Amino acid sequence: MRKLVLSFVLTLPLASGAWGQTPPSPHDLPGAPDATDPHQGQQDQVPDLQLLPPRGPDSGGAGRPAPAPQAATPQRPVPKPPETEDQLLTKLAKAADKRGAQAVARELKARWAHSGSPTADLLLKRADQALDTMDFDTARQLTQKLTVIAPNFAEAWHRRATLAAQKEDYEDAISSLRRTLALQPKNFEALAELGEILEEYNDKPHALEAYRQAKAIDPFVDGVDDRIRELSKAVEGQGI
Repeated sequence: MRKLVLSFVLTLPLASGAWGQTPPSPHDLPGAPDATDPHQGQQDQVPDLQLLPPRGPDSGGAGRPAPAPQAATPQRPVPKPPETEDQLLTKLAKAADKRGAQAVARELKARWAHSGSPTADLLLKRADQALDTMDFDTARQLTQKLTVIAPNFAEAWHRRATLAAQKEDYEDAISSLRRTLALQPKNFEALAELGEILEEYNDKPHALEAYRQAKAIDPFVDGVDDRIRELSKAVEGQGI
């Protein structure tokens, strides 16, 4: 028994020394980061989620860049509305040269050639075709019929006046021109033609007045400047 106790006492310091040792630090465990290495701990840290870019429906998903925004489709300019007849007449009166005036005058005459009735427009077109081929009888018949079916169509009376003057039927020509100007007072060609017929009748004061009215609408109407100069001398002092 004493031997067993002695053996226990002799071995006790060894066991106590083992039990009294300080427990190993976590840094001493295998695979633990080295405290002397300032970068080793940073490599094993979990990244801060607040520093990551947000993920949303436009982020393109993991590993994919967000799609580039599409360029806006350029809008086409809104077309300008066509000029009114009054705007064209104002432009004609202020035309800087004959070329510009002729372009505006063509536009006005093209508009005046439309009555709103397909039948009347067709008859006027055929009358003009007859005039181009010097078929005056056919043109005269067409215009006379036209003034019957479309009495409020100013260009119908204008064509009738032109054909009447060509036949030297000045009474019908003057009457038709007056109807033309009653329906379309700004018809500068009709005014110039009226001035010519009145001059043929030796009514110089009224012829001069008609020429001046035509020039006020179209400063470059053919032949009017010369007639105004001559008639101005002839009627000077008579009063108009």
